[in-house]
Amino acid sequence: MEMEKQSPPGKKATLDIWLQSAYLSVQRALYGLVTVALIIAAALVLFDALRSFTELLHVPDTTIAHVSLVAVDRLLLALMFLEIMHTIQIIFGEEFHLACVEPFLLVGIIAFIRRMLIISLELSHGENGGHEYFQDFMIETVVLGLMVFLFIFAVVLLRWDRKRKKTAS
Repeated sequence: MEMEKQSPPGKKATLDIWLQSAYLSVQRALYGLVTVALIIAAALVLFDALRSFTELLHVPDTTIAHVSLVAVDRLLLALMFLEIMHTIQIIFGEEFHLACVEPFLLVGIIAFIRRMLIISLELSHGENGGHEYFQDFMIETVVLGLMVFLFIFAVVLLRWDRKRKKTAS
């Protein structure tokens, strides 16, 4: 059997370091592209919120509640984009540890509340689907409400733990 050629340990370590550096560079570039896309998406959502708000005010038989819910839906979506951008900022920062979880929890809370608002809009202005339709929406609303409370509890626990660690130091 032929002996396999093995490179000296110094060359392998140099290659590993180069590959890791290249990977991190590509990762940072992709995070940068995602951030630019999120900024564009947030700007478009804000523009759409303002446009739909002004357009809906001029549509006959449109209630202020409907206009407000549509505007709040778009604004909460923009807020979700901002929270995701904040998470990316944390990733670029030096302190990348458990603190990165909190922005994702906040995005989840905003998404749950956004869905609850959409459900209330669909129930008040949607088609009449009968008792089962209403019951499904109510079950979804209860589950979303529980998830909001659980995520808020998780954020409180994370902040309490962070505060405890700071005072212990």
